Amino acid sequence: MSASFSGEAEMRVRAAVIAVLLAASLTGCSDNPVETSEEPAEGVSGHVGKVQVRNLFVLGGRDGAQIPVGGSAPVYFTLVNSPETVESAGASGKAGNAAGADMLVGVSSPSAASSTILQGPVKAPVGQDVVIGPQARVVLSHVAKPLVSGENVTVTLTFKHAGSGTFTVPIQAQQEYLATYSPAPSG
Repeated sequence: MSASFSGEAEMRVRAAVIAVLLAASLTGCSDNPVETSEEPAEGVSGHVGKVQVRNLFVLGGRDGAQIPVGGSAPVYFTLVNSPETVESAGASGKAGNAAGADMLVGVSSPSAASSTILQGPVKAPVGQDVVIGPQARVVLSHVAKPLVSGENVTVTLTFKHAGSGTFTVPIQAQQEYLATYSPAPSG
């Protein structure tokens, strides 16, 4: 069975193919995570040992409302455990190598009495970006003072192998592009 296209239909098909190829070439394909400007908020970035932390922020109240004393606030971020960093640290192998994998096992802040990592520790496999969001997974609970959007809080991330790192983190209002991010679960 053969199909024939009219001149106009053939031009549409060619245009679609070109658009798909152009999109594929712009996204890139690599085992190496690449930082982009597509992250939704202006959080802080840094590293803890071999694990890069990107776009770390605390989600404040809806439309800039403060999180009251005793309330809870989610923490959002991206973890990157790149193969190059692992290899330079002496581990061998590529993505999936258990020797290079790490795990976020704790989060704390002097601004909160406690914190929770919902669904257990966050795995950071080698060669993969792990995005925490837009569903709340890391939560600061029982805040000691009101959390006000635009201010900063101190947050410490603790990893099984990489150790701990402390960051000064912005509180971002739950509005505009962050309106779809979940507040801390109640109860």
